[in-house]
Amino acid sequence: MTSMTADFPAQCATEIGRALADTYSVAVLADGGYLAGPDGQAVASQMREPQLREALLLGLCGGTNDVNAFYQRDEEPAEEWMTRRERTIAQYCAPCPVAAACLELALRYPEHSRDLAVRGGATEEMQLTLGKADHERLAKACALDARPAEQRVERLRAAREVSRLTQSHIGLSVKPDVRQTNHTELKAALAHRERLQGEYRRVTGWAA
Repeated sequence: MTSMTADFPAQCATEIGRALADTYSVAVLADGGYLAGPDGQAVASQMREPQLREALLLGLCGGTNDVNAFYQRDEEPAEEWMTRRERTIAQYCAPCPVAAACLELALRYPEHSRDLAVRGGATEEMQLTLGKADHERLAKACALDARPAEQRVERLRAAREVSRLTQSHIGLSVKPDVRQTNHTELKAALAHRERLQGEYRRVTGWAA
């Protein structure tokens, strides 16, 4: 696969990643190799939490019952665990089509340090280091993930406004200029509602 982001400055790579995340479904991105490898981080960093969780369903680890492969066992010597987790990374993470999405989700919403496990090919130590180094971006990503709840309130307000205007000035006695003003306001309210709906769908990973 030829990288679409590797030869661009960071800002351009971010914009390309956002365009890909906004345009294509998770399945298409995974199938095209854009959730792993050179493009994975740029794209996954622009995805919203529902998209990232959807991507996990496409991971290679989804077909195994050996969940302990990703965790250090109780009282397991550190040396044995390090050897075993390298095998886990080689078997599951390295060839996984959604490894970058898996890691991005783990960095945004990390487990308690004692519950950390291999995620997206990154060891527990690597995740802690990456999380600290990228904490500002991750905080902004989490804030965007929370945006749909705020947008739901805005959409309800917009819908109520459309309903109010629809039921206003509907009698035969309404003067033409008042009716025209009502039509103009209703048209603007409908456009506002549609814009909010489109933004909500993009944030939640739907096709706008």
